[in-house]
Amino acid sequence: MIFKNCNLLDVRTGKLKLTDIQINGEKIEKIGKINNNGVDLGGKIVMPGFANCYLNYERASLNSYEKIVDNKELQAKNACAGVCFDYFDMKNVSFLENIEKLSESEFEKACMSLKERVFVKIGQNLNEMGEINAIYKKMPSEVLEDFGVLDKKATIVGGNCFEKDELEIFSGYGTSFVLLPNDDARSGRRFININILNRLNIPFGLGSGEYAEVDFFAFMRQLLSFNSFVMENSSLMREQEIILHVTLIGAEILGFDGEIKEKNYANFIVLSGKTNYDDIFKSIVYGMSKQNVFMTVKNGKILQQNGVFAMENR
Repeated sequence: MIFKNCNLLDVRTGKLKLTDIQINGEKIEKIGKINNNGVDLGGKIVMPGFANCYLNYERASLNSYEKIVDNKELQAKNACAGVCFDYFDMKNVSFLENIEKLSESEFEKACMSLKERVFVKIGQNLNEMGEINAIYKKMPSEVLEDFGVLDKKATIVGGNCFEKDELEIFSGYGTSFVLLPNDDARSGRRFININILNRLNIPFGLGSGEYAEVDFFAFMRQLLSFNSFVMENSSLMREQEIILHVTLIGAEILGFDGEIKEKNYANFIVLSGKTNYDDIFKSIVYGMSKQNVFMTVKNGKILQQNGVFAMENR
């Protein structure tokens, strides 16, 4: 498969390069001038696909605006929103939640069976934090540290209520975070201060959480708006940085390489629409939505084009 006339965006530098992309099987074989015919993208922007770092399929199907029959429909929603990397693509992963409902012996037993990667849903509200503290007489971060959870390649899902001292503990273990802006907004929870995560070099990605509506453009705007207006600080997290988090960094949290380069798996999205700002990243964050995702390519296959999901290519 060959894609012609791609405006390939380097999300690290902001540079656009008009080029062609040739795919052989699941991987990118060549990026450059290709003489053979192919799919002409007409200068549309090609960029790394989004990483949905946490989606609870069962709960999302119940919380959808419309009736969802099975996981294929949720996968279609992901594809149409430009998702190339999904939490459920991962292997050898354990998941912990509702720690405040477990006794110390139950939690210890759960920790003994953890796999090499662990996702922990924790710290989303103060009641939960207080209950964990009451059981263990320690901060939740210290509980995870004492039980060896942080010795794994741990990822915190949620984590809204962790303050700087606890985040510093996570930082020392190379822990990553998955933020759930959609869940937080619907539940009235405060967003985590992404400035602190940035300062502590804690990598974070975004997830659609427990709702089926997936729009990473809206998620990015939610976080940046909170950062700018509520935290009154717009200087530490810019549009380019948040795009890095929802693409390359999010993919890395899930254990994938999201770079668009030769020999890598062909995972990218094609954006249509005008760039209304001088800054390409502002144009993407503030001028686009999931309706601008013209095409989603995952592992060399076109998952969706113009909002039509190719079930046989999932």
